[in-house]
Amino acid sequence: MPWSEKDLFEVELLEPMVDEPAAHRPRLPGQVTPFAGEALASWLLRYAEPFGIAPDDLLLRNCDIERTIHGDWSRRPHPALIERLAQATGTDPMMVAGLTLWSGDEAADDLRDRFSALRFRAASTMSRRQRRMAVCPHCLAEDATPYVRRDWTVGWTTVCPDHAAVLIGACPECGYRLRMPALSSRDDFAPDRCPRCAFRLGTASPREAHDAVISLHRRLLEARDSGAFMLPGQGAVSWPVALALFDVVLGAVWIDTRLVMRRRLFDRIEGDFGRGSLGNDPTGSYEGLMILAWILEGWPDRVRTAIAIVQGPRLRRQLERWHDLDDGIRQTLLGMLLAIWPDQKHPEDRAWWRAWIDNLPEAGEQLRARAAIDRFPHRRARLLALADVRDGMPIELAAEAAGVMPSTLYIWLKRGAAGGLDSALDRQRGALNQAQAVEIAQWIAEAPTNQPRWRSNRVKNEVLRRFGLEISLEVAARLLRKHGPWVRRRVSAPHRRTHADT
Repeated sequence: MPWSEKDLFEVELLEPMVDEPAAHRPRLPGQVTPFAGEALASWLLRYAEPFGIAPDDLLLRNCDIERTIHGDWSRRPHPALIERLAQATGTDPMMVAGLTLWSGDEAADDLRDRFSALRFRAASTMSRRQRRMAVCPHCLAEDATPYVRRDWTVGWTTVCPDHAAVLIGACPECGYRLRMPALSSRDDFAPDRCPRCAFRLGTASPREAHDAVISLHRRLLEARDSGAFMLPGQGAVSWPVALALFDVVLGAVWIDTRLVMRRRLFDRIEGDFGRGSLGNDPTGSYEGLMILAWILEGWPDRVRTAIAIVQGPRLRRQLERWHDLDDGIRQTLLGMLLAIWPDQKHPEDRAWWRAWIDNLPEAGEQLRARAAIDRFPHRRARLLALADVRDGMPIELAAEAAGVMPSTLYIWLKRGAAGGLDSALDRQRGALNQAQAVEIAQWIAEAPTNQPRWRSNRVKNEVLRRFGLEISLEVAARLLRKHGPWVRRRVSAPHRRTHADT
């Protein structure tokens, strides 16, 4: 029967037998050798490109794909996947494993922008950042076949030590955030081009990296490979402990600090590293690594200096922010931090308001229920913060949850201990509490409308007569505008003369 190459046939792909020797299993008719320091995903995408098939369809069986669902398997694959990829590509398993990251701590350094301000201010799911990458334009320009380096996929990597350049994580032309293509993609793999506008990344002019950042970057790479980081004056600490320590130190700079205080710290760093070294927006990963390099350069004195400049809580309080730390790592960090900055001995009458909050008739649940029905937003926020403290939450964490400074929450507690719960809930602006402000508002609202408008002096004198308190004329004017019964006069736009008016 004559047949054509365009005819369709029903075929069935058979899995090899379990006991079949590895030497007799089929291999793909091709060979793509990994480059030095190449990432596993980059190699797989280059390997599958001549076949026009996605890497996961080309190299993995159905049973293997189940292992790629959880976690970032292309950087930290399961050992069975490494064995399968080595068998399908005819590559040594040790060479395939060398294209992946160190597997001692699966979540140690995967997160992109790990040292940036966004890392400490906005929580983001790991899946949205796993495929983000940053590239060195100089390396891509020198490559005969562009490829992605394994070290570029590490979350805290921000510089290329070979070219002393800051890695770029977004296209300079259109601003598109660079991402490694998914292993289910069948598109042509071109890491030297922007996926959105096709801009040649090798022609970009990256920022020059500071020597201190390059030096710290090299030390971090060595520590990731060896599993230990050499801390000045402290000796070798394990890599997971070092990463947790970096989180605590940088968190002291970014979490719950005021902008004006952070600017003072940045001015101090630029005074040592050179004016303009942090740039106009010191919130990126590179700037975070520079802050860390400045702190480690004068360890441990600069830890105390940085916290004092930004007016942050003590190191023990900083450690309480990280709830997911392993108990062993937490105890190790606590010993290291207390050796740097021991706990301060406070007088016996410190926290004299603690007895008041602990003996409140309302428990935390009752305070939250009261906040749910209160019609004033500022009272609801204070009730929720006091409920957290009533349940035993530290002041710094309760203030952070309420979106206020710890000193503000201390003021609420001291007012409550001195005058009761209502004193803690009422605003103290203009020396008027909530009840007095309501009484004055009702008095203003009942003013006769057939008489001239009241002046601010009249409201100020009435407050002095009723409560013996003095308020400013600005506060009195706001009360009149808000609660007065007089109709506000509308000021119309000036009439513009036209040719028809003449």
